[in-house]
Amino acid sequence: MKKVRRTAGETTMKKGCTVQDLQKLAEALQAVFDDVSVVELPPECEDHWQDDAMQVSYEQGGGQVSCVLRRRVQTDRGSYGIQMSAPLAGNTLPEDRMTERERELVREDLNRDFLTGAYNRRYIETVFRQKLDKILSEGGQAAAALVSLDEADRLRYTHGQPALDQIVCTIVNQWKKHYDLPCSRVVCRLHGGILLIVCEGMTVEQLGAEIRQYYEEMPCDCIAGTGMMSRVAFTLSIGVAGTAELPEGQRSWEGLYHLCDKRLCAAVADGGDCIRTADEV
Repeated sequence: MKKVRRTAGETTMKKGCTVQDLQKLAEALQAVFDDVSVVELPPECEDHWQDDAMQVSYEQGGGQVSCVLRRRVQTDRGSYGIQMSAPLAGNTLPEDRMTERERELVREDLNRDFLTGAYNRRYIETVFRQKLDKILSEGGQAAAALVSLDEADRLRYTHGQPALDQIVCTIVNQWKKHYDLPCSRVVCRLHGGILLIVCEGMTVEQLGAEIRQYYEEMPCDCIAGTGMMSRVAFTLSIGVAGTAELPEGQRSWEGLYHLCDKRLCAAVADGGDCIRTADEV
């Protein structure tokens, strides 16, 4: 992680700073951190944060371990939460330090997400990807859905990281009821509140209809938090696509994933709590 020399203003962020000041700070931090996000905090967050309190956590994803810093900043227009993350230098995945025999002994654990028990990105990009390539080469088809928890940053700032983890586990468990057959129907947690559902032998219309039905029936709240528990409501944005939609010669895992991602982004842009199964004309 790069080091940065902070000015006095950046360190203390005194009460009464303007939103413009916060924007300038965020822009400066983008040169230091890989990811910087700012979100406006609702009034109910006031009791959950202290001024200048910094929360530090470590998250693993995408083959690296990142340090994540979060803090609350008071401006002339209200409270904002700022989150900064950057990968730790020199980190490696546990598998990179194992012998081939050790990899075989713990391969199932390496394919599972530690938090939820669902399959992880590694499983999709190695085991299932090879299976999907074989299916497509034989003239078969598949469909996939990218599922995103709406306003995850706001939920984290409002209720805390432990509550957000409980929400993510609840969502994964709901989908695993319907999509947890390793040979043909897989639920994977990619990172944070982003899930991937992949089904062999299905069209976008078939998977979209199933997803819509299950989402309508899903209880979209859960008891979460530490100490004084509370019922937290959530919504999801979902993008669904099928390999049969892709042009000949481009029917691949990458093509399927990017089409799902495009439709997920459209669902989020529509305000969330939305399922997109086709591109807008």
